[in-house]
Amino acid sequence: MNTQMKKHLKLTSLLWQVHEKISSWSAHLIGPLVFNIGIKEESWKMSTADFLSFANGTVGKALGEFLNKNRLEPIAGAESHDLYHILFEYSSSFTDEVALQFFLRGNGKNSIASFGTSIGAWIILPGKWSYLKASYTRGKKCRDISKLDLKAILFENYNEVKASLVQ
Repeated sequence: MNTQMKKHLKLTSLLWQVHEKISSWSAHLIGPLVFNIGIKEESWKMSTADFLSFANGTVGKALGEFLNKNRLEPIAGAESHDLYHILFEYSSSFTDEVALQFFLRGNGKNSIASFGTSIGAWIILPGKWSYLKASYTRGKKCRDISKLDLKAILFENYNEVKASLVQ
């Protein structure tokens, strides 16, 4: 590969990283506003430490480990969102946050957050369209999660719960 091509690839990579950082920063500003407009669930009144105190192998313990690893505390009224991350194997990266919203839309969740994220993602993440579409398709194929008592499954076996969600 010639030097000119290497410089072009390096510049493209740098611009993409800047683009993702700006997009992530924007999402962190806009996200809480969208969340406050949407319908909130009743808070579970639990902290990361509370989740870490669950027995090994449970959904609650896996959630605590996810939150701890990412240095997060659950947002009151949005604990289920963090639970979705571990149940459906989405990291807390900007791209996976967006992909999770596509998954949820595919599963039938039509919130302001998922709708707004879907529209914005087509604009700011053109290189991720196939991943986002695959996430949407995964959501469609997954068992309907809107009927799950998410707080109750915290005590259940993590691997068994994950396996039960796949159709």
